[in-house]
Amino acid sequence: MFKDFFKNKRILVTGVAGVKGSWLALELLEAGSHVFGIDVKSPEPDSNFSASGLGEKISFIQGDVTDLRLVRKILKDVDGIFHLAAVALVGEARRNPLETYRTNTYGVATVLEAVRLSGSVKYAVFITTDKVYKSKGGKVWLETDPLFAASPYPVSKACAEHIIADYYREYLRQAGKRIGIGRAGNVIIGGDFYSSAKTGGSGRIFVDCFDALIKKQSPVIFRPKFSRPYIYGLDILSGYMTLMSQLDRDEVNGEAFNFGPYEQHGIENGLLATKICELWGDGVMWQSGPPRDEPFEKQSLSWEKARKLLSWQPAYSIDEALRDTVRWYRAWSELNKSLNFGKMYDLNRSLISEHRQAALRDGVLWAK
Repeated sequence: MFKDFFKNKRILVTGVAGVKGSWLALELLEAGSHVFGIDVKSPEPDSNFSASGLGEKISFIQGDVTDLRLVRKILKDVDGIFHLAAVALVGEARRNPLETYRTNTYGVATVLEAVRLSGSVKYAVFITTDKVYKSKGGKVWLETDPLFAASPYPVSKACAEHIIADYYREYLRQAGKRIGIGRAGNVIIGGDFYSSAKTGGSGRIFVDCFDALIKKQSPVIFRPKFSRPYIYGLDILSGYMTLMSQLDRDEVNGEAFNFGPYEQHGIENGLLATKICELWGDGVMWQSGPPRDEPFEKQSLSWEKARKLLSWQPAYSIDEALRDTVRWYRAWSELNKSLNFGKMYDLNRSLISEHRQAALRDGVLWAK
């Protein structure tokens, strides 16, 4: 995969105990990397990290990415870094603005400074969000659109992008460091437990669906007509890894890339919930709840730049993404929760392998 770019490389994943971080660690292991991970929190028992047994497969450090001394110490041993650590929920960010800016903005600056001072790190990919863009009423967001955000989560991410660009121009480019930025759509994948019930009303819609369906209850959808560019998590991670693997190209170095689904104009939340309920198959359907505050009614994301410059494309449609996500939550619901450590590892490896095989059949460059 990725033309063996990651084979035997030492790669750090920040935010490794999170959903995308844990799956990225698994992908890197499959690609032959020596994986290091840092997270401010100890991995929860109910997490993809624990369910995959990652604590025994990677070098894990519990710590804060705003701790420059700690980050510098870790970076002495690595070749590249994927920076995912963040306050990642819009509602949580709104309730805790200072912590959001500390982690999402100062944390990025700290990692950049550690990269600047590191003698070993050459590659760094920073993960932000498609929420950094201004609303265009459903027209696709392009990388050339200005960064314009409101509320702590998108503002902190937009600020981080300006800091990344400044560090790149002023320090990193002339030092031979290779830097990229990945902006993602709304990610769907197993192992996400951030439901509205758990987060005080700011959970992810697909997690709300699975949380309710496992309990044989009707999911509650708060904005069924709002649309989002939902994309399978392994497709997003293939984009991040493709980006790092091609940072030695001058036309890629220092650039930001959108990574999104085939359904670039998104699908409505109600349709997403209907598909999940039908795939679950217990005859339970969703119901509407009182509208909650959302920053955008319609979101659309172009990934044409990634297609042209990186030869990247998603391997799965929304139906295939939901099929495999349902498989994950079905398997999870059948586990003995007191004995779940490592029990999802084989299924996760199978899902990664099947995703790669689909990409190979489509002739996608990263899978070769």
